[in-house]
Amino acid sequence: MLIALGLTLIYGILHIVNFAHGEIYMLGAMGVFYAHVILKLPIAVTLVAILVLSLLLGLVVERAFFRSLRGRWLQLVVASVGLSLIIQSLAWVAFGIQEKHVPSFFTGIVSFGGVRLPVERLVAAAVGAVLVALLYLLVYRTKVGLAMRAIEEDEETARMLGINADGVAALACAIGFALAALAGAFVAPIYSLNPGMGLEVILMSFLIIIVGGLGSISGTVLAGLLIGVLQSVGGVLVGAEAAYGLVFVVMIVVLIFRPAGLLGKA
Repeated sequence: MLIALGLTLIYGILHIVNFAHGEIYMLGAMGVFYAHVILKLPIAVTLVAILVLSLLLGLVVERAFFRSLRGRWLQLVVASVGLSLIIQSLAWVAFGIQEKHVPSFFTGIVSFGGVRLPVERLVAAAVGAVLVALLYLLVYRTKVGLAMRAIEEDEETARMLGINADGVAALACAIGFALAALAGAFVAPIYSLNPGMGLEVILMSFLIIIVGGLGSISGTVLAGLLIGVLQSVGGVLVGAEAAYGLVFVVMIVVLIFRPAGLLGKA
């Protein structure tokens, strides 16, 4: 959901589907491994460093790659695909092909109603919920969020009214990158890590924003919850691989009856 929200935010402001978003997720996870496991930095310091670096990376990428291509959809797509390949290729060289593992930040098991869940997964879910709430407050309860929505609605008019569209776009890109990197950081103890780990996640994120509706934050949250439940329940009932097929079936059904997505604009 966090990765999909970052994609949605960037799409809404820059009108680009950022294919490099999965690599930002991967870099966040790798950052935890090298900072927390190798360098032995406290996890709090590691997470703050990942947050700051991902924000800066988002600003740099927007300025260096996306700003000069604003309004040219095909060129933006090619640029984001190229950026994805560059980051992943460099990551294979820098991090190697051996999978890496991060010990749990939080140990223990919570039991309720006959269900046992690791504390680390509950903490990851709680952090995700908090970040979603903060993003919602930013977009719908602040002047910065009002500027973002104005640019999404009509960038030319927003510029005429004095809104710094380039600055708002850079901020949106930075926040989107930060959401992806933090998502990677909090799943680092749950999954094994490798430079190609972003591919599956970016595909699932595309499914989420398509089902929820391109550019709709509420739709992305709803679709993320729906697909997450489908994967979990489907994985138990019919197996993990079949559960992926079930997700695609749901996507097709939604698009037949709601081509713009659950909460997207026609």
